[in-house]
Amino acid sequence: MHAVLLADLAAIISQNASTIAFRPRDEMSTAVTKYWTHSRGRFELWHQVISRYRRAEQGGEGVAIRAWWNRHSVVLEEILVSEILCRVVAALGKAMDAEKGIDDISPVTDTVFRSHLEVSSRVHHLMLFGRGSSVRNTVRLNRLRQGIERWTDALLGRMIPYSDTAIAYAVDPTRASAYAEESVENETLAQRETACWLFNTAMHDMLRQRTSDQSGLPRANQRVADSVMSLFRHDLFDSVGTMKSRWLRELETNAGCQDLRPTRKTIHGKHHVFPMRQTKNENNAISQRWYI
Repeated sequence: MHAVLLADLAAIISQNASTIAFRPRDEMSTAVTKYWTHSRGRFELWHQVISRYRRAEQGGEGVAIRAWWNRHSVVLEEILVSEILCRVVAALGKAMDAEKGIDDISPVTDTVFRSHLEVSSRVHHLMLFGRGSSVRNTVRLNRLRQGIERWTDALLGRMIPYSDTAIAYAVDPTRASAYAEESVENETLAQRETACWLFNTAMHDMLRQRTSDQSGLPRANQRVADSVMSLFRHDLFDSVGTMKSRWLRELETNAGCQDLRPTRKTIHGKHHVFPMRQTKNENNAISQRWYI
């Protein structure tokens, strides 16, 4: 599985974050454990690849160092590109915990996120101080990094109107806030969907142009993608495979009914006792514009 497909998955999550995060009764411990396990396995493979460079550098083997760059540059690309998905999943985990009012997902997704940042910092160090890489290859990796940072902030910016905690995972919070303001300008559902699909296509095209055709660790990427997909509950999709809106899922699960309780159970009239229809919502009103 190519790393660009992981970025495509991140774009889908960002586009439908409010729907995916809604989980009134779902237990996610199995899915989160799977995500942590497969992510840790991929981290170990990445560290092994970088350790081979360290051994070649310490041995002063110029030929081995150049061979390492020729063979493993694609792995460095994967580390940079897959950071998009890692940040988006971390923001999703925080939003899912906020929905249920408990911290059972975000501690794991945050741990994976910080571990990924550690590996990414090692890649940045190699780009700056690594020996044996051509100037052309270094410039190409740097252009890829810059594009990834912009698209990551754009994806998180689409999530900020629904979950303001997503800004904590942005590369540049100011830029992410600007993207959030732009996303709010799309008033109708058709405008939002069109803008999102054009946005996703543009990101996919840019990443394809700046990455290699082959994949470094396709099986590890596939396992991570499968674990992220396990966060999508089966009832999230309808009979034809289309993702349901948050509004529809709330109707199906009668979410919020327990929050609408009569201020008084009955009203005592002169001759009869009437049930009180007026209700008092105990939660603050939330705009439904992003949930449809």
